[in-house]
Amino acid sequence: MSTKRNNSFEIYSGPSKDRLIDAFKYAYDGNAYVTIDFGVAIGYTMPPGHPGRAYVPMVIENITITGIEHKDHVGGFNIRGYCVATLDTLGNDDNYFFTAHYNAKTRSGTISFQK
Repeated sequence: MSTKRNNSFEIYSGPSKDRLIDAFKYAYDGNAYVTIDFGVAIGYTMPPGHPGRAYVPMVIENITITGIEHKDHVGGFNIRGYCVATLDTLGNDDNYFFTAHYNAKTRSGTISFQK
């Protein structure tokens, strides 16, 4: 079962607000690089409601945050950037531009990828 909805995937874990802003601040700095990770579900091991259900994580690497916009006053952000991701279960990775709606308090949200 996939978490893909209109090219949108579920973020189930991610960076803190401070780490996210630091990654944006140093995105193009030649002397510093802030590594961030997003846990994104490409699928699940069991159907909804099953007690053994777990996320099947997507491989995402080399995340560069190129834009961040404060969305609301409860930790929400609109984020954009670039990454290398594997959007299928075949292991085929590629470079993508992404946009995400992310809540730094709950460390969850949605992410979409474009070529």
